Amino acid sequence: MKDTSKTACQTSYEDIVEGLAEGVVAVDGALTVRVFNQSAEKICEMARTAVIGKPASTLFSKDSKLAEMLAKTLDEGRLFAEYEETLQRRFSGPLPVGITTSQIFDHSGAVSGAVALIKDLSGIKSLEAGSLRKDRLAYIGTFAASLAHEIKNPLSGIRGAAQLLSKKIKDEKLGEYTGIIIKEADRLDRILCGMLDFARPAKLTKKSVNIHKALDTVVFLTGDGLLPDAIKRDYDPSLPLVSADEGQLTQVFLNLVKNAKEAIRKDKDGSIRIITRMATEFHLIDTGSIGGKMALVEIKDNGSGIKPDELEKIFTPFFTTKPGGSGLGMAISLKIIKEHNGFLKIDSTPGIGTTISVYLPIAAEQG
Repeated sequence: MKDTSKTACQTSYEDIVEGLAEGVVAVDGALTVRVFNQSAEKICEMARTAVIGKPASTLFSKDSKLAEMLAKTLDEGRLFAEYEETLQRRFSGPLPVGITTSQIFDHSGAVSGAVALIKDLSGIKSLEAGSLRKDRLAYIGTFAASLAHEIKNPLSGIRGAAQLLSKKIKDEKLGEYTGIIIKEADRLDRILCGMLDFARPAKLTKKSVNIHKALDTVVFLTGDGLLPDAIKRDYDPSLPLVSADEGQLTQVFLNLVKNAKEAIRKDKDGSIRIITRMATEFHLIDTGSIGGKMALVEIKDNGSGIKPDELEKIFTPFFTTKPGGSGLGMAISLKIIKEHNGFLKIDSTPGIGTTISVYLPIAAEQG
């Protein structure tokens, strides 16, 4: 009876460890891995059968910090609490994690091993980044509005003076210079208008919109210069109407598809794919949509992709990789989607392509 009770207790402990959302990695006195739960398999992207009985230093050669932390906990008694580290994984990209370590004691009280609790922080980091971006954009928006207003008046004066001067000058060469002044003044004015569009709250006129009609308009406007089948449309015909300002939404998709057009390879394999479907990843609360349901529009291209360091800055105002670009297109697009209670997400791999996902609330009134 005693042995049966002990076995049941051990089984219960194992079930608890297996059910934890955090990864559990335990080593013995020789730093050999003895426990590796399901969450650890998922987080580290390693199979338990390939891990148990192997030295931690060998298994985590790409993440030497984890093996070092276990060794210091075991040998020196140094404990780590929510230590933030980046885990290098076999198949997916780097993962931000929080690591907590502790010593393991045997029945006599002697140290017999060490355990690390690994917590996936990617969701928290994403929220922190979103909050930081929101604050930064709010500050830049206020600054941009003030700056645009201060520059616009003297700029109009410069342009007007150049126009008057061009009428007085008879020298053709000098006339070219005044033409450049006018042209550059107009370009700067367009940038200032973009800054004001970014800074001022959008006046949305929301209604129930057929997203496919808006996308078809964008395809018609951007299709020039592409091969006939370069833009492929994979629409869900049963997709409900979305709650949106059609003009603002068309502006967003026009910008996104233009970016995709510029990114695709110019050879016969360059293509853009537009997909619509119901989003199943999450629902929203208190947005006025039906049950918080969302429509998803994906714009995929097989172009040059975006470098990781550039991807982090893609929504930052005035950041651009295009010659002559203002760097406001993506910032304004993000702002418009957020004002629609939606989300905009970008996934990109250099040399493979980019996927832009736009989530929009389903309209409460259909038809």
